[in-house]
Amino acid sequence: MQMNEWGKGLVLFSAFLSPLAMADWLLDVNFELSSAGSTQTVNTSLSLLPGEETVFFGTADESSHRRELVGSAELLEVSAEEVKIAFKVQERLDDGAWRTIISPTISTGLNSPASFETTDGDADKLVKLQVEVTSV
Repeated sequence: MQMNEWGKGLVLFSAFLSPLAMADWLLDVNFELSSAGSTQTVNTSLSLLPGEETVFFGTADESSHRRELVGSAELLEVSAEEVKIAFKVQERLDDGAWRTIISPTISTGLNSPASFETTDGDADKLVKLQVEVTSV
Protein backbone atom coordinates (compact mmCIF):
# COMPACT_ATOMS: atom_id res chain seq x y z
CA MET A 1 0.00 0.00 0.00
CA GLN A 2 2.72 2.46 0.89
CA MET A 3 4.66 1.63 -2.28
CA ASN A 4 1.58 2.42 -4.42
CA GLU A 5 1.12 5.79 -2.70
CA TRP A 6 4.80 6.55 -3.19
CA GLY A 7 4.41 5.73 -6.92
CA LYS A 8 1.45 8.10 -7.24
CA GLY A 9 3.46 10.84 -5.55
CA LEU A 10 6.35 10.25 -7.92
CA VAL A 11 4.07 10.50 -10.97
CA LEU A 12 2.56 13.72 -9.63
CA PHE A 13 6.02 15.11 -8.83
CA SER A 14 7.31 14.25 -12.33
CA ALA A 15 4.25 15.96 -13.88
CA PHE A 16 5.19 19.13 -12.00
CA LEU A 17 8.73 18.87 -13.35
CA SER A 18 7.50 18.40 -16.92
CA PRO A 19 8.38 21.32 -19.23
CA LEU A 20 4.68 21.78 -20.03
CA ALA A 21 3.80 22.06 -16.36
CA MET A 22 6.38 24.82 -15.93
CA ALA A 23 5.34 28.43 -16.48
CA ASP A 24 8.23 29.47 -18.74
CA TRP A 25 7.04 28.66 -22.24
CA LEU A 26 5.90 30.58 -25.29
CA LEU A 27 3.18 30.00 -27.84
CA ASP A 28 4.28 30.75 -31.41
CA VAL A 29 1.33 31.53 -33.68
CA ASN A 30 1.28 31.80 -37.48
CA PHE A 31 -2.06 32.87 -38.93
CA GLU A 32 -2.87 33.23 -42.62
CA LEU A 33 -6.10 34.36 -44.28
CA SER A 34 -6.34 34.21 -48.07
CA SER A 35 -9.31 35.57 -50.01
CA ALA A 36 -9.93 37.17 -53.39
CA GLY A 37 -6.26 37.10 -54.37
CA SER A 38 -4.96 38.79 -51.22
CA THR A 39 -3.32 37.24 -48.17
CA GLN A 40 -3.06 38.56 -44.62
CA THR A 41 -0.49 36.93 -42.34
CA VAL A 42 0.36 37.35 -38.68
CA ASN A 43 3.36 35.75 -36.93
CA THR A 44 3.68 36.30 -33.20
CA SER A 45 4.90 34.78 -29.95
CA LEU A 46 3.09 35.16 -26.65
CA SER A 47 2.73 33.64 -23.23
CA LEU A 48 -0.69 32.59 -22.01
CA LEU A 49 -2.08 32.52 -18.49
CA PRO A 50 -4.61 29.81 -17.60
CA GLY A 51 -8.21 31.02 -17.77
CA GLU A 52 -7.39 34.35 -19.42
CA GLU A 53 -8.19 35.17 -23.03
CA THR A 54 -5.22 36.80 -24.75
CA VAL A 55 -5.51 38.81 -27.96
CA PHE A 56 -2.60 37.76 -30.16
CA PHE A 57 -3.31 40.11 -33.04
CA GLY A 58 -5.60 42.85 -34.24
CA THR A 59 -5.58 44.48 -37.67
CA ALA A 60 -7.27 47.68 -38.76
CA ASP A 61 -5.71 48.77 -42.06
CA GLU A 62 -7.95 51.46 -43.52
CA SER A 63 -5.79 51.98 -46.63
CA SER A 64 -6.07 48.39 -47.87
CA HIS A 65 -9.87 48.24 -47.50
CA ARG A 66 -9.56 44.93 -45.66
CA ARG A 67 -11.86 44.11 -42.81
CA GLU A 68 -10.55 44.40 -39.26
CA LEU A 69 -9.46 41.05 -37.80
CA VAL A 70 -8.95 40.08 -34.17
CA GLY A 71 -7.40 36.80 -33.03
CA SER A 72 -7.47 35.54 -29.46
CA ALA A 73 -6.34 32.46 -27.57
CA GLU A 74 -7.28 30.99 -24.21
CA LEU A 75 -5.27 28.37 -22.36
CA LEU A 76 -7.75 25.69 -21.36
CA GLU A 77 -5.61 22.91 -19.95
CA VAL A 78 -1.98 22.04 -19.24
CA SER A 79 -0.85 18.51 -18.46
CA ALA A 80 2.49 16.72 -18.49
CA GLU A 81 1.91 15.67 -22.11
CA GLU A 82 -0.13 18.42 -23.77
CA VAL A 83 -1.43 21.94 -23.80
CA LYS A 84 -5.01 22.58 -24.94
CA ILE A 85 -5.71 26.05 -26.34
CA ALA A 86 -8.95 27.55 -27.67
CA PHE A 87 -8.46 29.98 -30.55
CA LYS A 88 -10.91 32.44 -32.07
CA VAL A 89 -10.44 34.71 -35.08
CA GLN A 90 -13.16 37.23 -35.88
CA GLU A 91 -13.67 39.85 -38.57
CA ARG A 92 -15.64 43.07 -38.33
CA LEU A 93 -18.38 43.16 -40.97
CA ASP A 94 -19.33 46.27 -42.91
CA ASP A 95 -22.25 46.93 -40.54
CA GLY A 96 -19.90 46.86 -37.51
CA ALA A 97 -20.97 43.41 -36.25
CA TRP A 98 -18.36 40.70 -35.59
CA ARG A 99 -18.33 37.33 -37.39
CA THR A 100 -16.27 34.37 -36.16
CA ILE A 101 -14.08 32.99 -38.96
CA ILE A 102 -12.60 30.09 -36.96
CA SER A 103 -12.77 28.88 -33.37
CA PRO A 104 -10.77 25.64 -33.08
CA THR A 105 -9.40 24.04 -29.93
CA ILE A 106 -5.89 22.75 -30.59
CA SER A 107 -3.93 20.28 -28.47
CA THR A 108 -0.17 20.18 -28.81
CA GLY A 109 2.95 19.17 -26.93
CA LEU A 110 6.25 20.92 -26.34
CA ASN A 111 8.12 21.65 -29.60
CA SER A 112 5.41 19.83 -31.57
CA PRO A 113 3.86 22.10 -34.20
CA ALA A 114 0.12 21.70 -34.67
CA SER A 115 -2.01 23.21 -37.40
CA PHE A 116 -5.61 23.90 -38.34
CA GLU A 117 -6.81 24.70 -41.85
CA THR A 118 -10.27 25.36 -43.23
CA THR A 119 -12.00 26.84 -46.25
CA ASP A 120 -15.02 29.11 -45.95
CA GLY A 121 -16.88 28.30 -49.16
CA ASP A 122 -19.41 31.12 -48.80
CA ALA A 123 -16.77 33.82 -48.50
CA ASP A 124 -14.13 31.99 -50.59
CA LYS A 125 -11.55 32.24 -47.80
CA LEU A 126 -8.72 29.89 -46.86
CA VAL A 127 -7.68 30.09 -43.21
CA LYS A 128 -4.49 28.49 -41.81
CA LEU A 129 -3.43 28.49 -38.17
CA GLN A 130 -0.14 26.95 -37.03
CA VAL A 131 0.91 26.87 -33.37
CA GLU A 132 3.89 25.59 -31.42
CA VAL A 133 4.67 25.64 -27.72
CA THR A 134 8.35 26.24 -27.00
CA SER A 135 10.28 26.51 -23.76
CA VAL A 136 11.93 29.82 -22.90
